[in-house]
Amino acid sequence: MERNRERRTVWWAVLASLGLHLLIGLSLAAFAGASRDISLEEESQPPQLTMVDLPDATPPPLVPKNPPMTTVDPANKSAIAPNEKTFEANENSIAAAEKAATEQNPLPGQDGKDRPFMNLEEHKNSFARDGAQPQPTRPPTAPPAPKSTPNETIPPEPTPTPAPNEFALLTQTPTPVPSPPEPKENTEIPTPTPEPSETPPTPASTYRDFQQKTMIRGGINNRGRSAVNAVGTPQGRYKKLLEDAIGSRWYYYIDAKGDLISIGTTAVTFDILADGSVRNLRITENTTTEASASIALRSIQETKFPPIPDDLLATLPEGHFTMEESFTIFANR
Repeated sequence: MERNRERRTVWWAVLASLGLHLLIGLSLAAFAGASRDISLEEESQPPQLTMVDLPDATPPPLVPKNPPMTTVDPANKSAIAPNEKTFEANENSIAAAEKAATEQNPLPGQDGKDRPFMNLEEHKNSFARDGAQPQPTRPPTAPPAPKSTPNETIPPEPTPTPAPNEFALLTQTPTPVPSPPEPKENTEIPTPTPEPSETPPTPASTYRDFQQKTMIRGGINNRGRSAVNAVGTPQGRYKKLLEDAIGSRWYYYIDAKGDLISIGTTAVTFDILADGSVRNLRITENTTTEASASIALRSIQETKFPPIPDDLLATLPEGHFTMEESFTIFANR
């Protein structure tokens, strides 16, 4: 009997253990299923998009921090600035191209010479010559007074006699006017010389540099005469003045000393102080002869530059303007 009782106790313990394990397994399965249902519900929910009304004002066009410099022919300048300020120049300019766009760039497409730089114009160089200045206008000259001769008496002018009915209007005796002194013999009465009016300002110089159109594969769709989107700035205008002053002197030496010129490039860098004086003049590249390089340096040294304008000087942190200029001679100029 004792043995049967122990066996029944063991079997009850085994059954209790099995029931406990079964209960734990069912609990874990139910918990895992609930977590999976929650994750599926979260994944099945579509993403929500919130719409925010923005102001209708168009943002201003982006201006490059350091846009590249170029030169715009004053004959092609625009009265208004372009929306895209791609280049900085001496005048405003609206982009246009002679050929259809073939690449993604802000340059106009055109045919021309194969050169390592960009030229949009085609013209010969001309030296700086001032135009004819209008002369000051002189007022009409009064006729000269008659000369007196010896033993000649100038008759006095007749005094008008009032009519009888005009005597009643005379309430006081008029003051006699002294007659002018008689001129001396053989003496001319000098005629006053009128002063000339103010001299008009000197017209602008007619200098133009030598240019040949270069071949460009551009990306501008607006058809017309080759141009870029450029905005006129104080720096662009001052740089154009420097280029014209240096170029006019350099072309003079090129024509006068053509036998010393050789094919190649001379690159020069220098600083211009506020008063227009030159400092730190140096050659940064020279692929031609020393004579050609010497002419390039002489063209800068002998040129008197204008002072830096106040609006440009205020933007120069170091108080001077750094100029880079290249002088190039090609074989088939």
